[in-house]
Amino acid sequence: MNSAQAADVEAAVQFAVNIANDDSHGYSQGMPPYQGSRESPDYDCSSLVYHAFNHAGFNIIENWHKNPLFMSRYDGKQYTGDADTIWDDLSIDGGWQKFSWYEVKDNLVRGDILCNPERHVAIYIGNGLTVEAKGVHTPKGGSYETGDQGGEIDFYSAYNRGWTEVYRYTGIRD
Repeated sequence: MNSAQAADVEAAVQFAVNIANDDSHGYSQGMPPYQGSRESPDYDCSSLVYHAFNHAGFNIIENWHKNPLFMSRYDGKQYTGDADTIWDDLSIDGGWQKFSWYEVKDNLVRGDILCNPERHVAIYIGNGLTVEAKGVHTPKGGSYETGDQGGEIDFYSAYNRGWTEVYRYTGIRD
């Protein structure tokens, strides 16, 4: 990965970190009983990752809109995909590599996307931590109302979380 590519990944990480540090953001999946949007100011786990990497210049949201699941699953009403679509949407443009959690868990790199496609996705920020939208069932609590950040988007240990896959931007295209 060259320095410009590394800067793009760092911009995605910084976007997510800034969201976590800004109490005007909270957690929402954008459907009842949730009251906010999952596309800002509140996010769910996948929309936070999609927006972070889109903000940094990756085509992930545009790729989601071309994904056959975009229309068949959500009738085009969900702006960003989910944990189970993120790999397809990242990999279209190349430069990403998919690893199993066990291959790289001891050598995570800042900007790695940690995923269990059936459940959850987060961004690794270093020092054993992730930044992620985890919801209201966290030690700090929160509610589903917009702008009620209580720990809904925060920093958590990357380990013992049930991750199965890691997506890493290497800049190397197949």
